[in-house]
Amino acid sequence: MTPEDEIPDDDAADDDWGTAKPEMGQGDIDNLFGGPEPVVEERPRRGLEALFGGAVRYERLPMLEIVVDRLARLLTTSIRKFTADNAEVVIDRIRPVRVGAFLDTVTLPALIGVIRIEEWDGYCLATLDSKLIGSIVDILLGGRRNAMQWIEGRPYTAIERTFVDKLVAVLTQDLGKAFEAVCPATFQLERFEITPTYALITKPSASAITFRAEITMEGRGGNIDFLVPYSTIEPVRDLLSQEVLGKKQGGDTIWRAHLTQELPRAGVELRAVIESRAMPFSEIAKWHPGSVLKLDRRQHEPVDVFCQNLLICRAVIAAKGDRIVLQIDEKVVENDWLVARAADLAAHEPAKAGT
Repeated sequence: MTPEDEIPDDDAADDDWGTAKPEMGQGDIDNLFGGPEPVVEERPRRGLEALFGGAVRYERLPMLEIVVDRLARLLTTSIRKFTADNAEVVIDRIRPVRVGAFLDTVTLPALIGVIRIEEWDGYCLATLDSKLIGSIVDILLGGRRNAMQWIEGRPYTAIERTFVDKLVAVLTQDLGKAFEAVCPATFQLERFEITPTYALITKPSASAITFRAEITMEGRGGNIDFLVPYSTIEPVRDLLSQEVLGKKQGGDTIWRAHLTQELPRAGVELRAVIESRAMPFSEIAKWHPGSVLKLDRRQHEPVDVFCQNLLICRAVIAAKGDRIVLQIDEKVVENDWLVARAADLAAHEPAKAGT
């Protein structure tokens, strides 16, 4: 052994002092942000508890799958406009999960948006991971598009939160548009949380559905994980459980708006009947120019107004200037006349078939 090996080099030790340490691991980040506690090994389950203890009942919701597909298309367009960059959004399939189990899988640091749905009086969660936040901030600030920005183990700055607020505003707007095919819904961001335990919107053992939106922007991007408890969608569960084919859907808003705009321009033919009577043809054959037909209706008595043989109102004959007019005196047809008439036709159809 040489003397150099026995005596430490003080200059080398001084050079190592103050050098950068290895990057923080996920465990260090969890400790910094108050992440989940270390997993404690549970006791073994037996019998029925082993079969059904951790199972989550999943109810198939066909209309919700359509809503999710529509959300992917809307997000693709909105993020392209928001970042002025080529973006692509793909949403994974819907799967059931426990609320507590979902929060345990959140990778920190992350921002968890607590979103309120006004019409349903409920909440849902949207978790944005650090990669997506770093990519959005880097792109909006004009950073290089070909370098990945790593998020350090630190809280998010005010500038980063401002950009995320704008992104979530776009997200909530697209969520409302995606649910228009089912029912009107207003999604409003209530707050952000960085600690998963503070983002509890229901009890941890409650059942929920989750799906992930993977956002790619020129080789970078990240994920948005959505969590919707079953208690939140309870007011519209019947609508979401409808089959895509063979049942009444929520309606096409574009067609409804077009129909509402065009119907007032449609022309209809009205027929005012002063009096109806049965007469023999021999009497009608005696008519000639100048003949007078006496009516049993007085001038002040209302006349019936028909539209396609449907009595819609009664009116009184009046004069306005040099023209004869009809003044509406009574409305006969009801607002739901179409439903009643369809039911009446359906009721008389078997009788016509029997005759």
